Parts: sequence; structure tokens; C-alpha cells
Amino acid sequence: MNFIKDNILHLRQHSFIKNVATLQMGSFTGSIIQAGIGIVIARLLQPELFGVYSLAIGLASMTSLVLGMGIQEAVSSLLGRAYVQKDKPEMENILGFMLKITFLAALIVIVVSIFLPNISSRLYGNSLIGIYAAIIAVAAILSSFLFTLTYSSFQVSGKIKSLAVLMLSDQSLRHSLSLVLVIVGFGVAGAISGQLTGAVIIFITSAVLFNNFTKREPLFPGLRGLVLAANRINIKKYLGFTLWVALDRNMGNVFMALPVILTGIYVSASEVSYFKLAFGYTNLALSLLGPISILLNVEFPKLQFQDNEKLRANFIRVSLYSLLLSIVLTSAAAIASPIVFKILYGESYLPSINYVFGLIIYGALYGIGVGLGPMWRAINKVKVSIIINSLVMVGGIPLGLWLIENYGLSGSVIMVTIWFTISHLISFVYLIKKLNQKVVQ
Repeated sequence: MNFIKDNILHLRQHSFIKNVATLQMGSFTGSIIQAGIGIVIARLLQPELFGVYSLAIGLASMTSLVLGMGIQEAVSSLLGRAYVQKDKPEMENILGFMLKITFLAALIVIVVSIFLPNISSRLYGNSLIGIYAAIIAVAAILSSFLFTLTYSSFQVSGKIKSLAVLMLSDQSLRHSLSLVLVIVGFGVAGAISGQLTGAVIIFITSAVLFNNFTKREPLFPGLRGLVLAANRINIKKYLGFTLWVALDRNMGNVFMALPVILTGIYVSASEVSYFKLAFGYTNLALSLLGPISILLNVEFPKLQFQDNEKLRANFIRVSLYSLLLSIVLTSAAAIASPIVFKILYGESYLPSINYVFGLIIYGALYGIGVGLGPMWRAINKVKVSIIINSLVMVGGIPLGLWLIENYGLSGSVIMVTIWFTISHLISFVYLIKKLNQKVVQ
């Protein structure tokens, strides 16, 4: 007991552990708030309107993928190096690049958003879904434009508590306002308006926070300096490094957003609700595997330089243990689903339970993919990962559409299971072969 107590005290005093715990607490709190609000909104809107809302969110997510966190993560790595070296001109260039690339991404999103009503009319026979999606996409632009600058600056400078508060505010504010407007009686339009209003507030808040931050941190340029840097910077200087990281980071978002979008083409909005909730519920249980992947991001690169044979053995061991854990988590979630759905979502969403059980195979096999991302990055083969997932999408989308058209929501379940299982198994086999070659060498 004394040994355990001493180690806990040591960990509590470690700055990195404290920072991780602070961020995890902020992220976890935001996720709980967001999930709770989502449940209430689903009950208030009921399946038909919640299905419309879900399709709008899905279309907006695909449209705003270029605003994803991949570029931010890559830029933060560059910014951290410049910050340690106290290289103010380089920091100005990097942040200017981030502002410029975010602006260009925003322009792309706006152009695509113009066509969303027509796209949704062709896909779902309802142009209003596209209008809602366009509004959400604009909200994503506003909430991320200066948020990314503030986020990266807080992260690099060690302002972890401020970063945690910023993350919590971004996660909860828009959804809270959506809930208020739905309760007032504005329905789906209220939920969408809440997203937009919250995004405006986040935009203003990020501007104020960043402006105050730069006054205290002389290494960081102000907004005016960033605009000048963005005008003169050549994006090619940093684009090569950030592009592949962003693509790999957003590939997972594509895999998660597409199933709902494709499902809505052939089934009613109410049925979309049943699938979305079943899929989200299963993924919520699987999210408990996330910390394993986070730890492996550090562990695998270390082992690569120390012992390739141990790296291979640990990769196999972690993959098999995660597979076993995903089987347990998915089975437990499925067994509990009748009670959970009845209490939280109500009688109208009980049809979702059938699809939770249908997703058991998907969830059970999901665990073998936990170590794939960290290993791709450890052996510097991110491009191969993108190629594999792209090929799966090329073949998987037509197959998925055929399955949904002929088997409805059961086809959606089969589609998701095939997509993730094939992608994970091909990647796993490829990595094992690569690691075997390294051991032989």
C-alpha cells in the first residue's frame, strides 16, 4: 500500500501527468454534457425530426472535414519546436500559415455549402436538410477559425487550464444553446440556430482570449501581425508536413460520418435515428479503448529505437488484448441496451436496440485496430494507411448503397461491419509483415 501511495504521489507531482489529467477532465466533462444534451434533444424532437437533424449534422461534418483537427495537430508540433527555441519569426510564420490555411479551408467549405440544398434534395428528397447542413458548416467555420490559433497557443505555452476551459466551452456551449431553443419550441431550426449562435460566441471569445494572451506572451504575434504573416507566407513551406497528418486524421471522421449519410438515401428519417443512436451507443462503449491508443503513440516510437522484436511482440499482444476488451465492452453494452434505451431515450427509440445487437460483430472486432494508428506513425507509413482506407471506401460505398437499398438498416449494419473489419485486418496483416522484415534485418 505504501508503494502504491508513493507512486500515486509521484504521478500527481509530475507536470505531464497533471496536464493530461486536466485536459482529460475537461474533455470528459464536455463529452458528458454533450451526450446528455443529445439525449434530451432526441427525446424532444422524436425519431422523425431527430433523423432530419442527424442527416444535417452528417452532411455538415463531411463538408467541413477540411476544417478538421489534423492540420492543427501537425502545426502544433512545428509551433512547439519554435517555441522551445524562442524563434519568434518562425512562430509568426507558422501561426500565419495556420490562419491562411484555415481561411482557404473555410472558402472551400462555403463553396461546397452552396450546393448542399441541391445535394440533399437529390439524396433525400428534402432540400431543407441541405440548408440546415450549410448553416452548421458555417457555424463550424466560425467556431474553428480563431479557436485553432488560441488552442495551439495555449497548448504550446503550457496554459493547460485555460486550454481545458476553452475545450469545455466549445464542446458544451453550442449544444446547450441548441437545447434551449428546442425546449422553447423551435424544433430542428432551433437546434441548428443554437449551433450558429454558439459558434459566433466562440469566435468572439477566442479573439478576446488570443488578444489578451499575446499581450502577456511576447513570443506570440498579435492578430494584426498574423494577418500580415498570412499574406506573405508561402503555404508550400509547411503544407507537405501537415497534409498527410491531416488526411490520416480525417479518414476516421469519414468512416464515422458516411454510414449515417448513406443510410438516409434509402430509408426514412425515423429509421436514420434508430441507426444513428445504435451506432453512436456502440461507439461510446468502444471509446473506452481510446486511452490505450493514446499511450501507444508514445510507447511504440520508443520501442522502435530499442528493440524491433519487442515492438512486434507488443503490437500483437496489445492488439489481441484490445480485441478481447472490445468483445467484452460491446457485449456488455448490447446486454444493457434495452434498459438504457428505455430509460434514457424512451419508448419511441426502442427499435434501435435490434441494431445495437446487430453491431456486436463490428464492435467485437474493432479492438484489433486500436494499435494501428500509433504503429503507422511509429514506422512512418501513414501514406499506406491512407491508401488502404481509400481503397476500402472506393469499394465499400457502392457495396454499402446496395446493402442499404436491399436490406434497409440491416444493410447499414452489415456495411459498417465490413468496412471497419476489412480495413483493420488488411492494415494489421501489412504491419505484421513489415515488422517481421524489421526483425529479420
